[in-house]
Amino acid sequence: MSLRLMMALLAVAPLAFAANLGVLRADEVALWAAPVEGRTVFDEHRADAAMNPASTMKLVTSWAALNRLGPGYRWRSELKSNAVLENGVLRGDLYWIGRGDPRFDSARLTELLRQLRLRGVQRIDGQLLLDKRAFSRISSADGFDGDAERVFSVPPDTHLSNLKVAWLRYFYEQGRPQVVLDPPLPGFRLDNRLQPGVAASCGDVREYAEVSVSGNGIRVSGKLPPACDGAASYVNVLDNDGYAAQSFAAIWQMLGGEGPRGIAQGSTPPDARQLVRLDSEPLPQALNDINKYSNNTMARSVWLTLGAENPHSGDTVADAQLAVRSLLLERGIAAEPLQLENGAGLSRRERISARQLGAILLDAARGPYAAEFIASLPLASEDGTLRHRFAGLGPRLRLKTGTLGDTRALAGYWQAPSGQRLAIVALLNSARAAQQQGALDALVGDVVERYAAQLQGQP
Repeated sequence: MSLRLMMALLAVAPLAFAANLGVLRADEVALWAAPVEGRTVFDEHRADAAMNPASTMKLVTSWAALNRLGPGYRWRSELKSNAVLENGVLRGDLYWIGRGDPRFDSARLTELLRQLRLRGVQRIDGQLLLDKRAFSRISSADGFDGDAERVFSVPPDTHLSNLKVAWLRYFYEQGRPQVVLDPPLPGFRLDNRLQPGVAASCGDVREYAEVSVSGNGIRVSGKLPPACDGAASYVNVLDNDGYAAQSFAAIWQMLGGEGPRGIAQGSTPPDARQLVRLDSEPLPQALNDINKYSNNTMARSVWLTLGAENPHSGDTVADAQLAVRSLLLERGIAAEPLQLENGAGLSRRERISARQLGAILLDAARGPYAAEFIASLPLASEDGTLRHRFAGLGPRLRLKTGTLGDTRALAGYWQAPSGQRLAIVALLNSARAAQQQGALDALVGDVVERYAAQLQGQP
């Protein structure tokens, strides 16, 4: 190679060989790192390659949500009716307007219905009609059919409650293992076949309790030790509308209510009056759950809310994409190679470059919602998906993780004792990704150590 050619290559990519890739192949990893308080790139390798980011794509959704919706945004659930309320009887249909609150659960539904009882409603003579117009359609997550029964792949919905998961709660009574369904879905029969176990500790209750679902029956068998008193496991049952209907019915009956006569979907009539409204906790609460624990369903709900609250075409998915891309344009961040499917990273299609994701991290850290954004990231060795990683670096490192069969990813910040922050993105796409997580962690650790040394003026 001539000296002129070598100098030309170095001019194009002066930092391309600074990173210590260890056992990682150069063609399977992308890296980018830059100081938040600076204007130069500290390190990069294949930073413009289009990579599958897995769940680090949630950072794009979180950034867009804070900027487009604002940290004070709350999801509103409403109960409306145009029927007469007479002597405690609602003589017509009740409309439940859902807007995709990602943290809506049994406690929230109980409060919604408690307020309906306080309003004076004891019996609903008509139907319960689900108004689902907030989302015109649901973004896809193609290629995960084999994971359909796993909670992480539950699709979002305007009326999603408890992430469409019912809990089996275990306890001991008079020396016998017991199990109850929470919420107590009235359409299901729980068959308790548990026998006493003798293990000294419980750990994961699923090691002792085998759960099978057949039709409307849930059978729980196995040998449950007393140490599992208070343990719980989830079971994924029903479709979204069926789960919402049965949850409503169970809690309504528990509160002493009667009816409704059935359930269907329906649009709230213009003359319907509001009976109850219930606002969620602010957006950052949802982002904490999404990023610390990598909740796909909740991230997809936030993504769709971006489209619902920024309507242009009437297509929720297309409007969500537009909300993100227009924000990139406003902030001067390149629009390519970003490819979006559902904003959660539960995708075989989504793509981003390390540089593009890094630019979003810089914008987030320099923007008005930096505190909310950064606080949502897992703390190394302390919580979320980083609880058992990076013990040597500790909570000065905050990273969103990403995991798919062929992908491992990390993106976030390291803060020096002096206060300077380094934004870091490391993306690994490889058939051997599962075996290389340690190598990816080592790569990030090496970047941090070299940056720390630079701050201290060391060679």
